[in-house]
Amino acid sequence: MKPPRAPTPPPTPESSEGVAHFKMRLTREQHECLSRCARGISVRFERSDIIDALVEAGYAEKGVAGVVTVTPRGKEYLQKQST
Repeated sequence: MKPPRAPTPPPTPESSEGVAHFKMRLTREQHECLSRCARGISVRFERSDIIDALVEAGYAEKGVAGVVTVTPRGKEYLQKQST
């Protein structure tokens, strides 16, 4: 008869997958910046603190040469705010 095995702990996520995202309420300036970016207007020369906040919240990504694009999460945020 084999001894009972100890339960194994669940795997811990190595990325942000599976981790509950917090809901960040954007300031008016951040919302306007995200909205302009979603319409295709360049925002790479906006204040860096605004861009950094959008990127940190997951609403935007900063790419090569500082080009900022809206993430699917950012588009979802904008859609929810417009209703």
